[in-house]
Amino acid sequence: MLFATIILWGSNIPLLKWLTASFDPLLLGALRMAAASAALALLLRRQGNWAQLDRAQWRQLLLCGVLMVYLNQVLFVAGIARSTATNAALIMAMNPLSASFLALWFLREPLSGRRITGVLIGLGGVAVVILMRPGADLVHGGVGDLMMVGAILVFATGAMLVQRLAVRMDALTISFAIHAIGSAFLLLQCALQAAWQGQWPKAAGSPLAWTVLVLSGVISTALGNLLWNRSISIIGMARASVWIYWMPLFGIGLAVIFLGEPFTRWHLIGLLLVLAGTWLGSRRTRQEVAPVLPSIIE
Repeated sequence: MLFATIILWGSNIPLLKWLTASFDPLLLGALRMAAASAALALLLRRQGNWAQLDRAQWRQLLLCGVLMVYLNQVLFVAGIARSTATNAALIMAMNPLSASFLALWFLREPLSGRRITGVLIGLGGVAVVILMRPGADLVHGGVGDLMMVGAILVFATGAMLVQRLAVRMDALTISFAIHAIGSAFLLLQCALQAAWQGQWPKAAGSPLAWTVLVLSGVISTALGNLLWNRSISIIGMARASVWIYWMPLFGIGLAVIFLGEPFTRWHLIGLLLVLAGTWLGSRRTRQEVAPVLPSIIE
């Protein structure tokens, strides 16, 4: 499930780059989250799985939606506009490291030397791929970089809360709730900006662009995050987050296939390091027992 999730998320990167030429980035995020929410609502209706939630659960879901969807999208969009692609990719690769230490701090998950080693090896593999490609550059840290770090931290914090919610709730309900809440906040911000500026954000996409936008929200976001939340409920956030290392590599791989960019020995070295880091950081020892939850994906 984790590998399928990363394939969906990684393949979505070139699509989003193409869509930004036709849509305002914030509106693009809002529309994609709304499409994802609609798809998840249809799945809930089909399964008749509308759970009765108490006030405490709603408060936690509200916080997860604000953190993992709304604030994450706002910070990511603003940060990438002020930073470089190299910095952004490196900061995205910090997700497993931040998630592991957040899990250690708040959830008291064990953080063994093997897991820390896997995190650092995987980060090194991503850094090799990014820094050794032609034209790569690094600039001094700035506001954009701090925003990107913030986007990673709020997402990891929300994922930590999802792990707690998954004890009593299924992944489908969690995924629908946080995306519906997050998309509502994003659309509200778009409306407020439109009222302030006197016009709606750019949405000049062709029928093909609108189709790609909807498919991106339904397949990559809805299905991808459903698989992600289900995986967290099974093996925990710290182990699951190590697989985030595959995302930059899939982006590079798709660029090689569809954009004709060269594949060098540094790509191979980075791939081997990521494989090693993922294996070390995600495999269980005899002392680690993952909870077994009933499957909600058929």
